[in-house]
Amino acid sequence: MKKLIILIFLCSFSYLAQAQLKDNTPRYISSFKNFAKNNPEFFTDTLVFIMPNKSKVEAIFNNKDYQKEQIEEKIFNTLKSAKNIKENEVRTYYLHSDWVENTIMAALRDIYIQYVPYKPDFTLGIPFGLDFIGGKFTPEMGFRAVVNLKKVGLGASITNSVFFSDKPDGGVNVFHNPFINAEIVLSPSKAPWDTIQIGYLLNDSGPVFQGTTLRASYRYNIKGNFQLNAGFIFTDDVKTIIPTIGVRLF
Repeated sequence: MKKLIILIFLCSFSYLAQAQLKDNTPRYISSFKNFAKNNPEFFTDTLVFIMPNKSKVEAIFNNKDYQKEQIEEKIFNTLKSAKNIKENEVRTYYLHSDWVENTIMAALRDIYIQYVPYKPDFTLGIPFGLDFIGGKFTPEMGFRAVVNLKKVGLGASITNSVFFSDKPDGGVNVFHNPFINAEIVLSPSKAPWDTIQIGYLLNDSGPVFQGTTLRASYRYNIKGNFQLNAGFIFTDDVKTIIPTIGVRLF
């Protein structure tokens, strides 16, 4: 919004937070709801941000857990890009640094997802990695394309798992196993991001894969573009299950 009018006031009375969480909050987990119910005195302060269309964003917190200035600056900067908040709508965030879904970063992410306009962007990459499959190390290379939506990323990739074996008369056999994969990138608006991948083997070659082969894997982003890859491969016409673990770049 071009004119962001934010009225901020601080309330130093825990009863304003209420023992029961308000309904206009994100979906908090049961353990946090029980904590809030049993410890209403924890929430000492409230910040209220009033938008030009009379909508409100509230942050309820403990002044020993978070500093007022820290919350005020971060939420203010995020709300400057908020355009999809409805007139008279109220959104309340209960902040606690010990619960991942209740940190200030989680609140900012929710504001971004709920109210900031978003244009999809695309990611193109050449994934490279090394897996341990069926007692053998196999490098993997390929090409992937992902469209990043606001809450998830949807993509496809073609990758090639390569096995090697020694020839009896010297030299090395090289076996290529191309997979076509569907990918779901979780929470692309934040980093690190994780990916679920489902693959189908186009052509089996070598000592490990036989017949119809599927794989399901989960890539956990460790830092930057470095990922830990783990999952299962269903081969021999999906009769045999082989666990796999490895690393990926991109």
